[in-house]
Amino acid sequence: MSKDNPIPSERPSQARDHLISRRALLKSTAGAALGLAGATNAAAQFTGIAPGGGVIPFRLPMGALNYLDQGQYISNMKVISYLPDHATAGGEPLMAMWAKGRQRLLPSGTGWVDVSDPTKPAFLSTGKSRIGGCVAYNTKLKKWLMVATATEPHAERTPKAPLGQFDPEIHRRLQSYTGLRGIRVYDITNPIEPSLLSEFSTGKIGVGTHMNFYDGGRYGYLDAGWSDKLRTEDVGRASGSGLMIVDLTDPANVKEVSRYHVPGQMMGEEDDYKKYWFADSQCAWVVSHGGPTVPVRVEDGGTIGYGGFGHFGMICFDLTDIKNPKPYGVARWDYETLGGCPYHTCYPVIADSSHPKLQNLVIGVPETLLSDCREPYKSIQIVDVKNPREPRVIGVFPRPKPPADAPYADFCLSRGRFGSHNIQCWVAPGTARPDIVVLSFFNAGIRVFDISEPTQPREVAYFIPPRGGKLEDYATWFRGDSETVFIEWDRNLIWLGTHAGSYCLSCPALGEPVLEPRVISHWTRPHLNAGWDA
Repeated sequence: MSKDNPIPSERPSQARDHLISRRALLKSTAGAALGLAGATNAAAQFTGIAPGGGVIPFRLPMGALNYLDQGQYISNMKVISYLPDHATAGGEPLMAMWAKGRQRLLPSGTGWVDVSDPTKPAFLSTGKSRIGGCVAYNTKLKKWLMVATATEPHAERTPKAPLGQFDPEIHRRLQSYTGLRGIRVYDITNPIEPSLLSEFSTGKIGVGTHMNFYDGGRYGYLDAGWSDKLRTEDVGRASGSGLMIVDLTDPANVKEVSRYHVPGQMMGEEDDYKKYWFADSQCAWVVSHGGPTVPVRVEDGGTIGYGGFGHFGMICFDLTDIKNPKPYGVARWDYETLGGCPYHTCYPVIADSSHPKLQNLVIGVPETLLSDCREPYKSIQIVDVKNPREPRVIGVFPRPKPPADAPYADFCLSRGRFGSHNIQCWVAPGTARPDIVVLSFFNAGIRVFDISEPTQPREVAYFIPPRGGKLEDYATWFRGDSETVFIEWDRNLIWLGTHAGSYCLSCPALGEPVLEPRVISHWTRPHLNAGWDA
């Protein structure tokens, strides 16, 4: 950049065409002021106010705690039991429970948490076999199956690596991963001895899969990165992901059916991508998150699924032609901001004619990504999908507030992530209450909401466990504590998975808890896990 030309050297012709000579303007005091302002304004037209880019995370707030609060806070809930060291899964993905007779199991790392007796949960080890992913009963095969993700490592923003995967060395390290990218399918009819049926690769490059949707039917819906040319603006992933549909008729021989990505996602599609206000921000979630939730199986006549694509929005997928998935319509909140994942999970509310206000609704759950609120807060949305071509946001969940006796005035000050993460599983025992929604909120614990009036959701209960970790060790606390949630509708029980262990909770909003083992009479939808105990 020359002294007389404030426009970067790569645009010299634009400088000559549009700028008055700075030397000429400096001949008078007024001219000097006008010249500096004019030069700055002209430069901003081509580079923005911050040519190098200003990105989140923001600075730490002045009132942030310099310790991790060990207080436990509870309102309108009761702790039934606590199992240290082993966290139950739930909500990511939307199916987790294995059952036989009166025995009920939830995944937990290298084993299961037996929740049959909620007053005495117990860990059952599977040795080195890792348990996690979609857990579903395949009625035709008469087997319990688990579809587990396989992915290249992810990065996080840390004090030592604030750029995450945008740091060239970290980026190379992520992409050098040589393991499976895709899914592993297991027979878990004997849950203590999982049997590997197949490994399916979504591609030798790319991120693999993250949070998939498989309910025991013919098709699996994968959150899949099949190429490193799928772009990303997120610090955690070296490349992006879209939708891949696979045929699991023979789980030992998984076959790809189709794939979809938003136009602009693939490198080389810049003309489409630059239409979005968040393009090239390094602060947006421009990939899929989770395979779409499909309320009615395609093989049973279903034609629609709801999938989160971050800042691109919640897509109502047309699955009429399973070999050519495409959008019916897209829901985007008018007040979207950079940072986080705006649509982490898409949860279709299960409501019959007795709850007409709650039919044709999907809950769009965002995920907070950075600790200490170093990105704008994301609101949970209720989306009316009666017309899938024109989905519209009709309600927004209230932002949780700290208890009056907490040592912080806002959850942004209590350290760690604050915001929603996981909602209750869509596949669960019993009849789902369409008016009750339970979510994990990282450092704000678990929150219970009443959505009987969907335009005005209201919070009715919460539980915040003592904080774990050591402040001097960032990795032990930056995520917050409360991660996963699972509801047993038939026993009115809530399971919360934290970094320290598992809590079993009850809440009057659900009803009186059932504290003895019982056989599951039915699941949340008739086609889910049908014949599981035949």
